[in-house]
Amino acid sequence: MIEGLAWSLIAAIAVTFAGYPIAVLVLSRLAPAKPWHRAGAAPANAPDIAVLICAYNEAAHLGAKLESVLAETALWPGEATIWVADDGSSDETAHIAEGFAPRGVAVLRLPRGGKAAALNALARRVGGDVLVLSDADPLLAPGSLAALTAPFDDPGIGAVAGEVESAKSAGGGRFDRLYRSYESALRESEDRLFGCISADGGLLAIRRDLMPHVPPDGTDDFHISTAAVAAGKRIAFARHAVAIEQPIAGGAKTFRRRVRITVRGLTALWRRRGLMNPMRTGAYAAGLFFHKFARRFAPVLLLPLALCAILLALGGSALWTLASIAIAAAAILGLIGWFAERRLPKLLRVPYLMGLHLAGLVAGVALFCSGTRYAQWTPQKSAS
Repeated sequence: MIEGLAWSLIAAIAVTFAGYPIAVLVLSRLAPAKPWHRAGAAPANAPDIAVLICAYNEAAHLGAKLESVLAETALWPGEATIWVADDGSSDETAHIAEGFAPRGVAVLRLPRGGKAAALNALARRVGGDVLVLSDADPLLAPGSLAALTAPFDDPGIGAVAGEVESAKSAGGGRFDRLYRSYESALRESEDRLFGCISADGGLLAIRRDLMPHVPPDGTDDFHISTAAVAAGKRIAFARHAVAIEQPIAGGAKTFRRRVRITVRGLTALWRRRGLMNPMRTGAYAAGLFFHKFARRFAPVLLLPLALCAILLALGGSALWTLASIAIAAAAILGLIGWFAERRLPKLLRVPYLMGLHLAGLVAGVALFCSGTRYAQWTPQKSAS
């Protein structure tokens, strides 16, 4: 009975992390690529756009970010406005933004209220056909605005997810780039089949009339982008619309960020739980379940699996003894990495960070189920 339970847990984990992605990657080869998947894609008729940036204590990054956005809007054939909402920063963020006013950047100074409040305040003020949202630190690569808005030529597209890449750096940056490459391949495959599941806050766009009110305790990018699906439209993935950000430095910061994102992500998913009904959203429902629900809960199954492995090992099973040793080795690696991360050999850093990612998911699920919510929090800053 215990062994049957153990294999059932392994099957559930395997389906989530291997079965679903492999099925999507394979089946997508049978579907044609979307026009916006090609490099150099641009909208046939450039919509009027408003670029929205919310910033809190981003003095170190905002100047470069605005330069990258201005370089894009300078080439835009339609009307383009740039708005910065300063969320009660205690540094020079607002002054830096206001220094760009002669170049057309509008600045909205707000008391500290969180990103959701800042987004809602901006959305009430701006016009345009399409809203482009981007975080204050990642830089836009050349051609990103054209690539991001190209999918809107299709009236069935309500929102577009851009590609967020990690700048090259040592250590965690390699793991981050590996993870993002995997995510990008999966998102493009999902886009071919039933639409991208959601967008990353680093770079996304939505039709102005679909922009929702953003609640404070969930992930804003998920809530905003899935408003398109709630309205009966699709989310496209424009992989050639690129925002380049610095990866989070240090395992402890990575872990805390993953915990908070998991809690906020599950909070947002709960609000959009109706989208997991296949009678309403078709195949997208399965993608949403596996990509955003099962992927977060599957790591929790590792805990009963470890217990089963230990019990079976005590019963004399050689196979489960080896499994128990592997589990113990992973736990020891995690402890050593936590307290002496800089001393880890490079070969062990990626598995350590993968384990830390899974541990963050487990902790986030536990906190979410216990009722913890993050209505406002300060994101971990990347290394500069």
